[in-house]
Amino acid sequence: MYSSTLILVLLSATAIALPITRRDAAPSFLINGDAPFTVDAATLAASLTCPNGNPSSKSPPVLLVHGTSTTGAESWGQGYVPALAANGYTACYLTLPGRAMGDMQVSAEYVAYGLHYISSLADGAQTSVISHSQGGPLTQWALQFYPSTKAVTSTLVALSPDFTGIQVGGGNLSDFCIGNLCQSSIWQQSAGSHFLTSLGSHGFQAQVKTTSIWSKFDGVVSPAQGNANLPSATVVAVQDLCPLRLVSHVFMTIDAAAFALALDALQHGSADLMRVQSQIFSVCFRIAAKNMQISVANQVQAAWDDAIDGFVLGSPRVTQEPGLMAYAQ
Repeated sequence: MYSSTLILVLLSATAIALPITRRDAAPSFLINGDAPFTVDAATLAASLTCPNGNPSSKSPPVLLVHGTSTTGAESWGQGYVPALAANGYTACYLTLPGRAMGDMQVSAEYVAYGLHYISSLADGAQTSVISHSQGGPLTQWALQFYPSTKAVTSTLVALSPDFTGIQVGGGNLSDFCIGNLCQSSIWQQSAGSHFLTSLGSHGFQAQVKTTSIWSKFDGVVSPAQGNANLPSATVVAVQDLCPLRLVSHVFMTIDAAAFALALDALQHGSADLMRVQSQIFSVCFRIAAKNMQISVANQVQAAWDDAIDGFVLGSPRVTQEPGLMAYAQ
């Protein structure tokens, strides 16, 4: 019980919530060759929030995809949203159902729809994506099984992704899922899960220009480097830029060095360590990125709160991993 609760705490990615503004329009993005949607368009559309209004060609779109046990507002609202706005981008975030504790196949539908939707709001401009933790494999799943999304997506930046599955103490994460202790996405993020096996068996490589950013001190996604190694992607550790930087899994969503690498990827298609090293003194001696409106103390408290909310208020706990949908088998 305590081990699994600790895992849920560490899987959290948090910030202080902003009010959510919902949209009523629900266009259909049913495209030949894509996997089917099981969630209706109105629900999928309502999950996207653009706190600073619609993106445009002058203020390009960035879709933010949060991780396990949190929400879009908590992960990004006072961090990446204002920091990206200060650099000329309009960020919109998804709020995945059940605090991203449910079936990741369903959560990936929100990502696939969101990629098309944010592009349509920007008059057809391609969008970049920044994900954290579970958001990485969710976005990869959307790009692989909804191939039409690649035409509207320019760049993926995956912060601390678990592309190949989490191991704990020499075993798989699912070893802690005794009885109905874990929710669906915990089962699915375990090394050896059906979800990740399917992801790795269907054209598993970068589908768009991808930068995978990891930390040697992640503490949650293990092995961190192995999980970040998406074939054909640019893979870089925060410590490659700032040696011995003690950034954990939770703090990747506010870390100044991670943000500098992510911003470089948005601006150039993929991050280049040599390019970013020119900022080393302005980046490596900060905790949070410039223009982020966060408190480190509040971030720590929010991590615990989100873990509890995810475990108690998230999707129901289940006794086994959900079965694969027909298109993924």
